[in-house]
Amino acid sequence: MTDMVAGLPKKHAPILSIFFSKGSGEGYFMPLKRHRFKKLIVAVSMIVAFLLTYTQDCVADSVSIKGAQKIHRMGGYVILINYETRDRWTDSLLFKVYCTFEKGEFTFASSSMNNLERGWHKTQIAISDVMKKRYGSLRKYKIDLYRNGILIDSRKSY
Repeated sequence: MTDMVAGLPKKHAPILSIFFSKGSGEGYFMPLKRHRFKKLIVAVSMIVAFLLTYTQDCVADSVSIKGAQKIHRMGGYVILINYETRDRWTDSLLFKVYCTFEKGEFTFASSSMNNLERGWHKTQIAISDVMKKRYGSLRKYKIDLYRNGILIDSRKSY
């Protein structure tokens, strides 16, 4: 085979031309140009950054909301939340409940929860009867679960 270019058959020349350029007097290929090498480094850096971001989000999935329900209690409401933790110990969990009443919208939050062992857990967020008297009944709600300030899971009322 006399039709060899840079140690490869000449039929691969169009594919390899992405990384190599035609040279003047130096055959069909010449080494990577400086600007193409920089573009390659930038592309590889972006891919690595994307993969690291993706793995951080996968780690954050160690907690999830399994169920929620609204209960009428003493004139007000209680939002009961069942959730599961998969790590040996879990810290910095926060629940936020976004409520839509007949006459307004409000947000209620739980306190930060720490030192939770692996397994199923329950928490509740109480909404006083004053809110019901002043703003009407609760029409819909949405629960967000945060871990270390990052939104992990979200549930809407059914």
